[in-house]
Amino acid sequence: MTTNRLRPAPWNELSVLLGLWAAVAAYLLPLALIDPIARLLGAEASFRDAGDAFEKASRIAAYADLALARAVAGNPLPAPPRLLADPVAVRVAWAMALVSSALFLGALLLGARQHPRQLARTLGLDRFDAGRLWLPALCVAISYPLTGVYAAAVEALGIGPLVPVPSPATVEPVLRDPAALALYGLATVIAAPLSEEAVYRGLAFTGTLRWGFWPAAAFSAALFALSHRDPATLLPFFAIGLVLAWLYWRAGSLWDAVAFHVLFNGLSFILLLARS
Repeated sequence: MTTNRLRPAPWNELSVLLGLWAAVAAYLLPLALIDPIARLLGAEASFRDAGDAFEKASRIAAYADLALARAVAGNPLPAPPRLLADPVAVRVAWAMALVSSALFLGALLLGARQHPRQLARTLGLDRFDAGRLWLPALCVAISYPLTGVYAAAVEALGIGPLVPVPSPATVEPVLRDPAALALYGLATVIAAPLSEEAVYRGLAFTGTLRWGFWPAAAFSAALFALSHRDPATLLPFFAIGLVLAWLYWRAGSLWDAVAFHVLFNGLSFILLLARS
């Protein structure tokens, strides 16, 4: 196994840093636009449900107490609590996720400063080989169950901050609205793998490969793990980032890392639909 087909990128560390700052802006700008766009469309900027049954019940009880007190005093009744996310707002949120993914590709172009055709050759995007897809699929088949083993292990050891906590309040609004679900699937299964691999492996890993495989892989994997903003997923996503870098390095084509990412996220999406 050699790196003959994948050479260090012609851009340097400063270019990598420039592209990464552009990626941060590509994340923050659409995020900041979600609320005003939702309000412009007449939606209440509520993107998540109130929470579990106990939280919803407590909100209803608090509303009932306040409404009764105001009624007795002859004051106007308070607005009812919003327990369910506004579907239009949820659609806007995931549409902005697609915009963010598109801007991520712009961050790659800004950092690499190459013509798109030359950049495609540098990243091996002109070397797609369907016959190699068995390896990303095998890596997903191994790594996906291991993430569950990791979650069970840290929970058994009582390491609270490292225990992944499901967030049904985030997912339930998506499952209730077909349009939001379609946007969610497109964003997580297609757009995110393409955009994240473009920045973390294409820009960061290739741009630091002159350091050697392991330092460059660790650097890009750390960026990938930190980008998910969840302490509980830092270790498993760091490990997955190493696998993604290895697949890219081994094949000399970013398509292998993208294939792993699509399969991994696609499996999560299928399981989400099955559980619903």
